[in-house]
Amino acid sequence: MSSTDDVHACPEDYSLSDHGCTPKRKKSPPPLDSLPVDVQEEIGCMYEFLPEIADHFVVLNKIGEGTFSSVFLAKLKHYSEVKQLFALKHIIPTSHPSRIEGELKCLQEIGGCDNVMGVELCIRNKDHVVIVMPYFPHEKFQDYVQTLSVPEVRDYMRNLLLALRRVHQFDIIHRDVKPSNFLYDQKTKQYALVDFGLAHKAPISQAELAASHRKVSQSTSISSSRSNSLSPSKRKVLTPTQEINLQNIQDFTQKIGQTPSPGFTKLEHSQTIKCRQFTPPTPDIANKVFTKRVKSPRRMLLAKRALMVKERETNLTRTGLSHQGQSSGGLSTCQCFGQPIVCTLCTARSNQQAPRAGTPGFRSPEVLMKCPDQSTAVDIWSAGVIFLSLLSGRYPFFRANDDLTALAQIISIMGSEEVVASASTYGKKLLCNPPTHALNLKNLCNKLRTGPSCRQNRSSSKHNPQEEVKVLQSWASVPDSVFDLLHKLLDLNPSSRITAEEALNHTFFSSGS
Repeated sequence: MSSTDDVHACPEDYSLSDHGCTPKRKKSPPPLDSLPVDVQEEIGCMYEFLPEIADHFVVLNKIGEGTFSSVFLAKLKHYSEVKQLFALKHIIPTSHPSRIEGELKCLQEIGGCDNVMGVELCIRNKDHVVIVMPYFPHEKFQDYVQTLSVPEVRDYMRNLLLALRRVHQFDIIHRDVKPSNFLYDQKTKQYALVDFGLAHKAPISQAELAASHRKVSQSTSISSSRSNSLSPSKRKVLTPTQEINLQNIQDFTQKIGQTPSPGFTKLEHSQTIKCRQFTPPTPDIANKVFTKRVKSPRRMLLAKRALMVKERETNLTRTGLSHQGQSSGGLSTCQCFGQPIVCTLCTARSNQQAPRAGTPGFRSPEVLMKCPDQSTAVDIWSAGVIFLSLLSGRYPFFRANDDLTALAQIISIMGSEEVVASASTYGKKLLCNPPTHALNLKNLCNKLRTGPSCRQNRSSSKHNPQEEVKVLQSWASVPDSVFDLLHKLLDLNPSSRITAEEALNHTFFSSGS
């Protein structure tokens, strides 16, 4: 048969039509009886909601599940000679369309090279979406975290940083870098960074963040003489975004504070007057006229809150708590400053909004402290936590149920003074009591790796005795460049944290020993 006949030949399940080969609609294949009942039901629902899946694929099993999706293993239905397996990611219908669009863009534009997973096709029916990707065979991280040698750890981290460099070149934050999203096949020595469900465009690049911090430090040193005349309660640390917009705000206030020039039109003057009136004044609930005429429950609530704040400030002035707050170096005069309580002043403030998505244990300190200026450095911190697990043989290294517990665990390793100093660089005041000293990461990793649990897991591994001896010998002489890179990946200051490009040029990878 000629090559032309091969192109137009149709399989048994296809019929000829005026437009070429079209598949015959068949009933979905019965699920495998060996699968659990719930998995069979999920596969049946996917066949029902997306009939195209049943036309082209045979779903074999469920291989993964996350918060926003489920992943199934499948093979082609009509081409038995094709041995390629596929991963079908069924996204839950409640996912926002912009989130699905962002994930597809990352897979299409970034994926396919430098250890970043690509996409084969996408199937959609109403609010059900399935992303078809090549299946990547891999092992679980906990199965090899304690059995890798130092050269294998070097190769693992190099490929992880290659993938992050590729992603960060597009100014994209992956935001969910963790071992289960960086697949590793020990047999083929291949890697793949997957799951861009939380990825988004970086609001500020790491270079801009570093430049902003330098600008803040310079302006702080210049204005230090002026700030000495202010009381401690009036001093405020600005974030990089606030510092960038500070000059524009000053120019605007100077403009509206001046009298109109002869060429100043009435329209411009009226617009300036409107700009001055940002919000209406809060009414006084003590005024009887107001209490009789007010009809809005919201205005009445604001008035009550203002009265409570006024009474609180009066009580603070009488008891002298305000003076104590200022003398303790405070940036606030509220009652709960430095105390394990929350006062009405703090509850009346609006909540600070900042991206917090990610997996517990891999979130960076600036994410835990709700820093609004986040860059691709949050992915570098996550890579540092993975590196810490590989060096110590402990996974997960950080285990916390909430942000404060996670921050406390970071403080116990990195030290309270270091975390407080880094928090001040992005406008956060952190109080730690009692103070904690930083641990030596090299001694910590060596002690954990040589512990009884690691020895027991290595003895029960599938490695032969000769390979196990080689692994132990490689860990007996770990170069200092390993921990130098670890410190730079786990830099508490995101503006000075090493980038993926800089990390790939580190001596740990260039030594090759």
